[in-house]
Amino acid sequence: MTEDLSAPPPLPDLGAASQLGPNEWHYVVNGARRGPTTATTIKDLLNKKEIETDTQVWRKGMPEWKPLRESDLGELVASEPPAISSKHIGNGYVWTLALLPIVLGVIEALVSASNQDAAARSLALGIPYHASRGLPFQLPVVINGLLGWLDDRRLQQAGYGSRATRITAVLLTPVYLFLRAKRLKQRPYYAVAWILSLIVGFLIYASVES
Repeated sequence: MTEDLSAPPPLPDLGAASQLGPNEWHYVVNGARRGPTTATTIKDLLNKKEIETDTQVWRKGMPEWKPLRESDLGELVASEPPAISSKHIGNGYVWTLALLPIVLGVIEALVSASNQDAAARSLALGIPYHASRGLPFQLPVVINGLLGWLDDRRLQQAGYGSRATRITAVLLTPVYLFLRAKRLKQRPYYAVAWILSLIVGFLIYASVES
């Protein structure tokens, strides 16, 4: 019989719990208990997006873990609407990011093939040959950063933004894609697709160069 990893951790030891005051809370992060801590600290964690409104919390006197929104701490988020369902968040930007390496690989391969044809013609005609330049290396960086920023902006408007996604969206595309999938509780298809796209794009370019 395997352990259900999706279930919240067991309640803190009741002997230890008897030592806690009524305002000392435990909460769950990545399947592990944290605390005890105060409601003020919980509020700070919420403001920093380090925990969510559906984070499981518990304190002495509660029979089981409850989502923060449904506990006595619910007043901390009463004025803030919950994040919208991830089903209503478009994935257009991230799928464009995922397939971008293939597009760039094809463009570079076409430029390389054109250079090889031009070099052969120049050699046959005995005229100087000037190679065409491929895409500036800054362009893919800018496109990735822009698409990541636009998608993270969409997440923030939907109630899912965080400091981690804000930074990685612009600077670390594959990390951002995996973090995004985890945050929205989606399977990371587009993150895996980015890795495969990068490999395919490189192979396309290498096949022309070789």
